[in-house]
Amino acid sequence: MAGLKKFAFGVVAGVAGAAYVRSIKRRNNALVRPKIRHSSGTPLPVKRFEYSDGEEIEYVDVGTGDVLVWIPGADGPKETFQYQLPRFAQSYRVICADMRETFPVGANFDRFVEDLEELLNDLKITHAVVIGQSLGSAIAIRFATRFPERIRGLVLCNPLAKISYDHVGFNRTILTPLAMLTTRYLPTGVSRRMARFWSRLGLWVFDDSSGREALIDYALFTGPRTVPPRVSDRRVDHLKGLDLRPALNDIKAPALVVKGPRDVYCPVSWAIEITDALPDAKYILIPETGHCSHISRPGAFNQALEAWLGDLSDRSHMPLEAQTSRTEDDPNRKGNSHGDGG
Repeated sequence: MAGLKKFAFGVVAGVAGAAYVRSIKRRNNALVRPKIRHSSGTPLPVKRFEYSDGEEIEYVDVGTGDVLVWIPGADGPKETFQYQLPRFAQSYRVICADMRETFPVGANFDRFVEDLEELLNDLKITHAVVIGQSLGSAIAIRFATRFPERIRGLVLCNPLAKISYDHVGFNRTILTPLAMLTTRYLPTGVSRRMARFWSRLGLWVFDDSSGREALIDYALFTGPRTVPPRVSDRRVDHLKGLDLRPALNDIKAPALVVKGPRDVYCPVSWAIEITDALPDAKYILIPETGHCSHISRPGAFNQALEAWLGDLSDRSHMPLEAQTSRTEDDPNRKGNSHGDGG
């Protein structure tokens, strides 16, 4: 009799648990990403584009002037740059597309590169500054090696050039998955409290900077919670087995590497290695931040990027000899001020 009661209890608990998971998934699927808005409150216009394999995505294309192309990380939404696109659209033409969610049979990492090529061709853009965050930085690197003539400059934010688990420890194997689960599958109020706890530990995408609430909002309403894990995981899987580091020395375009010193997701050592391998790179730390510096401290991030873009514009009007001399004399080139800032 006792065994039967335990069995019945197990069945009821299993059914209740499955129902709860389904309800949470329905809630997550129903979440609507906040619109990216100008400072006036007007939403940025959203357009649609269909790739050659039939996959449709949304993108924004606003502003005029030199072109800045933004590539999100593995979560994939253009809204990850909600604090950058409106600001830079005041001085530049900014383009940012959602990352694809499905892949044709036999697709590999170069599918991301081909997607970007198709979109730029359709928009008749011949060259641009390409800006990638996290996985987006790897896509930017690959694009720069395949289409060097189209790269005016390269910005790599909390970058990676190879999937590696050499730095895996307790945080990565236990606490980070726990942070993901509690962010995605608990009631919103509970998830927010847990996210604040993870922020103090600097886990996953969270950090304990002054802008941590913006990062929590992103996790709860824009990125990880609204993108099924199977989608973001598959995007990352396409990079596994590839090592983009040997090609870095062939990228001649000016580059900026932006790093959050508290990032445990993509370690500081990765950013330093990438900076050192690029022939013409500058390395900048955004203090107090982790994996998503552009969200937790957008003011500092935007200021650093604006300064570098201004320098890039100045260099483009210099004779080649002056450009070479200026690069060699730059104390920040090749990460001479690396410091982990931690």
